Amino acid sequence: MGKMRSLFSRNGSTGRRSSTSSRSSSPPSPTHATPTSSSSPPRTPTTPSSDEMERVFRKFDANGDGRISRAELAALFASVGHAATDDEVGRMMEEADADGDGFISLAEFAAINAAPDAAVVEEDLRHAFGVFDADGNGAISPAELARVLRGLGEAATVAQCRRMIQGVDRNGDGLVSFDEFKIMMAAGAGFGCSNNIRA
Repeated sequence: MGKMRSLFSRNGSTGRRSSTSSRSSSPPSPTHATPTSSSSPPRTPTTPSSDEMERVFRKFDANGDGRISRAELAALFASVGHAATDDEVGRMMEEADADGDGFISLAEFAAINAAPDAAVVEEDLRHAFGVFDADGNGAISPAELARVLRGLGEAATVAQCRRMIQGVDRNGDGLVSFDEFKIMMAAGAGFGCSNNIRA
């Protein structure tokens, strides 16, 4: 999902960001890209394209009014099994809502998507991994992947998710470890669900 760490960080700052503050990121979307080969080196994080940014923004903007409300932000978290408290949602809104109108516009959404430093990327990946790893055992199973994808509106069966995982599972255990997830995301890849769901 683009790079919007403040929306997945429960321990973020409580103050509104200034235009000169460092920007942070969130988990990249699992729905676009193809799996990486084991010989591909990880790439440096980059800012998402405007098309990807708009696609992710539309996932948040459930009613299509061109802005993300507090309720839409809370609903997205609930849909992927990570309900945020009212205080957490308020903190996230405050951090992202630069003009203070109570909504996150596409411009504000894009503004918090600058390429972060390595420590921020690592933290963001751990937050993203935690969204998928519902049982907290350190691995993403096909069932956990299917749950998150369904929460994001993707129709994916456990069998389809098993095939997606095969594309990134380097040790052949049928699961995605944090290290495998990190390599996949650093290469700009995802689980490749668009292709595998149709298969």
